[in-house]
Amino acid sequence: MKINYFGEIADTTNCTSEDVQLKDGMVSELISYLQIAYKLQIEDLHIAINHELVSVYDDVTLNDNDEVAVLSPFAGG
Repeated sequence: MKINYFGEIADTTNCTSEDVQLKDGMVSELISYLQIAYKLQIEDLHIAINHELVSVYDDVTLNDNDEVAVLSPFAGG
């Protein structure tokens, strides 16, 4: 599955995208991968699937053809 990184997350991962193999294809598994591989914390992440934000606390199933984006927190103002 292709994961796209944006903003500070891209800086942290040192890449803008990568292919990741997830055993169960769940958002929780993606978050675990990001925590282990890049030491990211759940509060540092926003996940978008097919251009729609999903809660990092909802365990949504990811499909191989989904467009997945990992974004840094948004600034308000």
